[in-house]
Amino acid sequence: MRDVKSIYVVGRKNPDVDSVTSSITYAELKNAIDKNNNYVATVTGDIDFNTQKILSYFNAPLPKYILDLQLRVEDVMTKNVIQVSKNSPVTEVFKIMLKNDLRVIPVIDDDNNFFGYFGMIDIARKSISSVMPDIFRKIKTSIPMISKAVDGNILNNSSGDETFVANVVMGVTGPDGLMKIIERFDPENMVMILGNREDLQKKAVDLGVRCIVVSNGYSMSDELIEMAKDKEVSVILSEFDAFSTAGLIEWSTPVETLVDKSEEFAKPDDLLNDIREVVYRSSNRSVIVVDNDKKVVGIITRTDMIKYDRRKVILVDHSSSVNAPKGIFHCDILEIIDHHKLGNIQTGYHTRYKIEPWGSTASIVADEFKKYGVKPSKASALLLASGIIINTNFLSEDKVTENDKEMLEWICQICDKNTDGILNEVNKAINS
Repeated sequence: MRDVKSIYVVGRKNPDVDSVTSSITYAELKNAIDKNNNYVATVTGDIDFNTQKILSYFNAPLPKYILDLQLRVEDVMTKNVIQVSKNSPVTEVFKIMLKNDLRVIPVIDDDNNFFGYFGMIDIARKSISSVMPDIFRKIKTSIPMISKAVDGNILNNSSGDETFVANVVMGVTGPDGLMKIIERFDPENMVMILGNREDLQKKAVDLGVRCIVVSNGYSMSDELIEMAKDKEVSVILSEFDAFSTAGLIEWSTPVETLVDKSEEFAKPDDLLNDIREVVYRSSNRSVIVVDNDKKVVGIITRTDMIKYDRRKVILVDHSSSVNAPKGIFHCDILEIIDHHKLGNIQTGYHTRYKIEPWGSTASIVADEFKKYGVKPSKASALLLASGIIINTNFLSEDKVTENDKEMLEWICQICDKNTDGILNEVNKAINS
């Protein structure tokens, strides 16, 4: 039901060419060898001018920019959420929830803006009220809603689509008893459920009730139907028994009458830690996510909070807290790939380290490609070459190692270029 969550491959907080090209290319390698996760090249600081030139010259896409590595709502929320209109009958909403195994569903208004929550707890409350005294059995409904709820056939509709607050009453007594029941209510707002007793049907028509629902598949005589039209009494036929018909009618009310209109919701860019308590105290165990226009864009649940409480990252070109991106200590660090000495980042996780005393991290990434037998794309090969060349100051003797030279030679073969050709290309890129 939920999307694959991304693992970020991220360099130092002030990224240079080696850091950025290593992030991009290592993400490509990881996506090639691990089909169960999605690896995303990421930067957490401004990309310097040389790096921008390299990326532009070799038509490489910019990495994803994120200021803080802490998880945000958009990282863990479920998108493409099913929504219902506030005018939808509760019966229809309940069917949608059962079909899709939903505990809660967002309700939207006529402008498609978030209106409120409707959850299983609201259905429970409604179920209890359905067996309470008559004062609790008033519902907002309409003739078309009633007909739809009971899969009925409308013989006369004197109210059109108008909604009204109805008292639902079952006519299970004689004419005198029926009169006592009707005296307690305003007939104009009464929905009377009757069977095939013509004397009761006639009495209800004479009193001008708002609607008669004839249950059990029974009908009314043509004479009574004409009388109902004259009295502006709507008539609906139901195939269900009287008890089932009453229940279905009470559930025909628009969902807006039962909605929790809580103003508690989240925004996609909210930090997960900032909305954690809001989610946990929610009676529906979830919070709707809306954009700045109050349109629903997702939902976040307690399960999401537990399952995705920390971002998973791979660090390249650094292992020191001095160079660490913001929020790194709220993450699980899966790997550290670096050519500097081992830094002071304490991971507290089963972290894989690959630290080599080479001239660039790009050389180590190239070595990983070779190790796994994966050939980088031509664009990535050129980025790796750029990282090696620039970080070793164009293969300066005091910067470059034999391992860097070996990896550069391997990349040259992939690009069908010699070393001088690659050096010229990188030189053109940063001086263009």
